Amino acid sequence: MIKVIRLLILVQVVLLFNIVVHAESTTDSLLNKLNSVLANKEVLVKKKQETIAEIKRQLKFAKSESAKYNVYDQLFEQYKSFIHDSAYVYCKKLNTCAYVLKDENKINYSRLDMGFILVSAGMFKEGLDTLSKVNVKYLTNEQRYNYLFLQVRSNFDLADFDKINDYYKKYSSKGFSYCDSILNENKPGSYEYLSALGLKLLRSEDYKAAIAPYEQLLRFKQSYQDSAINYSCLGFVYFELGQPDKGLSMLIKSAIIDNTHSTKESVALTNLATHILQRGDIKTAFSYINNAIEDANFYGARHREAQISNIMPIIESEQIGGIEKQKRSLIIYASIITGLVFLVIIFSIIVLKQLKKLRIADQIIVNKNNDLNAANASLLKVNRHLDNANRTLLQFNLKLDEANMIKDEYIGYFFNTHSDYIEKLDRLKRSIEKNMREKRYEEVLMVLNRLNTNFERENLSHSFDKVFLNIFPKFVEDFNALFDADHQINLADGQLLNSELRIFALIRLGIHDNETIGKILNYSVNTIYTYKTKVKNKSLIPNEEFEDRIMLIKAVKENVDQLNQVD
Repeated sequence: MIKVIRLLILVQVVLLFNIVVHAESTTDSLLNKLNSVLANKEVLVKKKQETIAEIKRQLKFAKSESAKYNVYDQLFEQYKSFIHDSAYVYCKKLNTCAYVLKDENKINYSRLDMGFILVSAGMFKEGLDTLSKVNVKYLTNEQRYNYLFLQVRSNFDLADFDKINDYYKKYSSKGFSYCDSILNENKPGSYEYLSALGLKLLRSEDYKAAIAPYEQLLRFKQSYQDSAINYSCLGFVYFELGQPDKGLSMLIKSAIIDNTHSTKESVALTNLATHILQRGDIKTAFSYINNAIEDANFYGARHREAQISNIMPIIESEQIGGIEKQKRSLIIYASIITGLVFLVIIFSIIVLKQLKKLRIADQIIVNKNNDLNAANASLLKVNRHLDNANRTLLQFNLKLDEANMIKDEYIGYFFNTHSDYIEKLDRLKRSIEKNMREKRYEEVLMVLNRLNTNFERENLSHSFDKVFLNIFPKFVEDFNALFDADHQINLADGQLLNSELRIFALIRLGIHDNETIGKILNYSVNTIYTYKTKVKNKSLIPNEEFEDRIMLIKAVKENVDQLNQVD
């Protein structure tokens, strides 16, 4: 019986392990797909713009007001989650056409569309005022559902935005009231019924009960906007129930749908960045939040921008923490290297003292034993070996001096650079805190928009060039000596190093890994490999020996006389 119990426990452990591995594999696969979509973002936006341009061309053939209304409606559908300003313009045109046609259904539905646009941009008061003017008796059943659900969304979003308890309860109560209206007017099990039920249970914090309606909703045929929203809501439910792997999968699916269809008015990517940060992946979280900022700016959603601005400093502080860790590691490594240098110096002193004693002893032996030629010859051989050792030590000392100088230069450069960036971050922090306290959100955006990472990267490259050429003043000259006159590099006035020289400068400093070089210079591994291959193919040196010749370029002029004395 004990063996059977042990076997059952083992089987359960294996099954649990397989489930965990499968969940991680699924999450990684979805993240790879999302990263691929984000990398292809510009192409997808361009495709969306081409679709819009094709619809606009139809306006030339729309002669009647009814035909114009249909084209404007198509353009509004394309723009409503893409660009707020354009959606607003075409919604106004829809309203104008509706009045010309004297069609009450179109007039009231265009007001509903306008309410959607205003709420999506964070203009809650204007949106709710516009929705209050909608006469629902002229709407179809589907349009009435859209009206009620927009009221639900508007009031819940406004409750979350206000946050003050009194107003939160007020607008939440209205949201629940509109949810009940949808539930009373629609058949149980229908898409409309389940959407209202799921949202009501979610807002009531009955998360376990909310899972079933959302899972049923995702089996319905629906628009990509509704699908993304439902995935996002289900993801939120799973996170609240302590099932982060399922929640993360749902959020990733929502973000994939949004970005595949160039939906700029969304929160999935922002929420995803927050949860990715909690898992410790700062780099991916930073990438996602930057994409979310771009989308919010592109669409023009003010409340989304404010929401993202609350998350961004958290991610940036995590990045600064990582930099501080690297800084501490560099200090430790520098201390170890310094200790090793002292050990080598002590060893050299000991060896030199021993050499001095040996030379004195040798001289005494030579003076007293002129007849012992054979022994003298042996001692001379020993002497030559010691001289070779002395030369090797001298060369080693010169290499250590060179390494010490490189270390000193770059440690100073590292601290100066990071001190500057910490000071800039401190000023940015104080400016943002001040503007946030004074609720000047536009000022915060202006401060962030003034950040010019390209300028900072160029400045960093220029600083690197100056420090490097201070250590290797003849690097460009010695580098060009490896090429014939037609293939030598000619720098422009004021230019210290170009991309090719910078790659081999890093190699001379001992950084040979293409991925590391690419991260430092902001190039891909393929780009680094292409540059290196291109340069090597033009040189007078065989490709396999080229990097060795680069490593022979001297930082300081060697003491030739000293080496000759050893010879």
